[in-house]
Amino acid sequence: MNGVSEGGRGAARGADEQETARPPGTARLPGVPAQHGAADPEPTAAVPDPPLPLPGSPRQLPPPPAHFVSRSDELSDLDALTGSGSGSRAQVVVVVGPGGVGKTALAVTWASGHAHRYPDGQLYTDLRGFSADTAVAPEEVLGVFLRALGVAPERVPAGLAEQVGLYRTVTAGRRLLVVLDNAVSTAQVRSLIPASAGCAVVVTSRLRLDGLLADGARFVDVAPLPREDAIALLTRTVGPDRADVEPAEVAELAELCGRFPITLRVAAARLAARPRWPVSRVVARLRDERSRLATLSRLAGAEDSATAAFDWSYRELPEHAALLYRLAAEVPGPEFTAGLAAAVTGLRDDVVRDALELLVDASLLEEADLDRYRFHDLVRLHARAQRDEARFEAVPRAARWYLRELTRANLVVIPARWRVSPVADEVRAEPAPFADDGAALDWLAGQLPNVLPLLEEAVADRHDEIAWQLCEALWELLLYRKHYPEWLRSHELGITAAQRCHDRVAESRLRYQLGRACFDLGQLEPAERETRWAAELAREAHDRRNESAALEQLGMVAQARGDFDAAVVLFADSLRIEEELGIERGVAARHWRIGEALLRAGRETAAARHLEAAAQVFTEIGDDKGAARAAIGLARIDARSGRPDGAIRRLEHARGVLGRLGSAVHEANVLLALAEVAEADDQRGRARAYLAEAVELLADVGGAALERARAALEAADRGEGT
Repeated sequence: MNGVSEGGRGAARGADEQETARPPGTARLPGVPAQHGAADPEPTAAVPDPPLPLPGSPRQLPPPPAHFVSRSDELSDLDALTGSGSGSRAQVVVVVGPGGVGKTALAVTWASGHAHRYPDGQLYTDLRGFSADTAVAPEEVLGVFLRALGVAPERVPAGLAEQVGLYRTVTAGRRLLVVLDNAVSTAQVRSLIPASAGCAVVVTSRLRLDGLLADGARFVDVAPLPREDAIALLTRTVGPDRADVEPAEVAELAELCGRFPITLRVAAARLAARPRWPVSRVVARLRDERSRLATLSRLAGAEDSATAAFDWSYRELPEHAALLYRLAAEVPGPEFTAGLAAAVTGLRDDVVRDALELLVDASLLEEADLDRYRFHDLVRLHARAQRDEARFEAVPRAARWYLRELTRANLVVIPARWRVSPVADEVRAEPAPFADDGAALDWLAGQLPNVLPLLEEAVADRHDEIAWQLCEALWELLLYRKHYPEWLRSHELGITAAQRCHDRVAESRLRYQLGRACFDLGQLEPAERETRWAAELAREAHDRRNESAALEQLGMVAQARGDFDAAVVLFADSLRIEEELGIERGVAARHWRIGEALLRAGRETAAARHLEAAAQVFTEIGDDKGAARAAIGLARIDARSGRPDGAIRRLEHARGVLGRLGSAVHEANVLLALAEVAEADDQRGRARAYLAEAVELLADVGGAALERARAALEAADRGEGT
């Protein structure tokens, strides 16, 4: 995701919205009411702990700031405007103010203290409306939200209208809190408002989104901190003993920082890290920047005040940290790791780790989690403004690093797959980075929000050779986890890059992959069109491997249309190519395809020969997933032939192998086969239970798989068998 939090992970606040760090010996303030005061808040009754989350009940709120200064009026306004949740629509409140003024801190603090009012979950996303990257589109956020609310990835529609409809259905009747950070337009927000009157939406923006008035929105204005509270924030960070020695300098420092939390925090962090420095030393430094500090008094001076503080902090960095600061900021995407930073800068791993720590200490970088770092939008803009001749190499270096790491993970998922990119051959001998394919797929899914914007940037900058390879490397993730919007967009970009390289082989492969997305979405006409195009490109390039893959996929389209004879012919044509090329996995896969088509046509004897051949080769080459898929077909034949015990053994093993992939379709296929076994053994109650479980499992997936399961269940209810 692209700045968007997946599941319950959430997203941390931007650096400019964290008001202060917690001084030693103090505890985090519990609940919102206890934080209304600028100093020494009075105790209040404890807020009840929220209930444990249920599946589809996300808890995405980032933690509130360790200390939250003042904002009692704004917090009270949020209390009043969200009300009791009565009425006919969700309560929408827009928190408005300049960048760096503390809007996120206010929204997150209030939301954390009131999460118990929304037992069905809390959703959070950074819409990046004011970042250096492209603002997040509503369909990107809806995909993440729907998955967090329990919708399987395969069920998330590709189009915005369908996503909005499903989102309204899923949220109807729920009590949810949605925090939408850094919105830039009404259109970004409107699709994300839940359907239920029991929900509340808190939006932060630098713009007054008047268009949301039509949605019943009300507004809370956030100004810079009052002078006393800005001084209190500095005093808490540097320590009261130290601040009392130079009260006038502390007050002047608060004013020089514009009383914006982001600039106050940077200056205070520098003082806290250097206990022997007098406050006057920092004040003198800031005075030297008169040409920049003069802008702090302007009405829209949040970015300028941040620039002054960041410039000062940047000049204090050693060169290796400054280099990382400049180049890592050029890489799009919400987060990056130490490995990526090393690839972009060319620095040794230990030097990179030291540089990251320095940047975190200087409040120029945020540590989101273990080995996960992010820039605040204003900090990223400042870093990109610094001159560095190597900046134009940052994106291709990052793309090459991601291509290598994605490929290493892909080799765990499908080790024997042929790839157009040569990178697989370069890394194949390296130790596997993950214990199994399930862990590899989980990691790949977590990287998608970073990879897609990088692919966008690579194509925009015409780094086409690396761009199409990066697109190809998304195959394993998209094949098994079905992130359809990202699948379609990434392949639009990848095909453009391959065309500009005049690489017919690469374009053929990517059109084949795009055709599979259309097929899985049930869009048979575009699936056939893209796949035929892939086949033509492959023939023109004398590329037998891509031609074979395209023929196989055309057979899948024919089978989906019920033309089993045509499907078998296409699969057989592909099988001959695989045999000519000596590709054992391809030979096994085509035997499996032929066997499945024959089985669907009711030709069990012929089907068994091909399925057994597939299972044997898959087993010999160590492809347990392929062998498990073949076993499902053989189990169906066992059931129809009166051998239920053997069928059950096959299916139990297949379910264990395929279950680790996290694919509802694969597991449902096993359940349907188990139902056939139970039906053949005259255990109709058990058969119906399997079918009902399959329907429930596929409810969030939809498509032909769900329709087949429903039809089987309806037939069982009518006593017609499966």
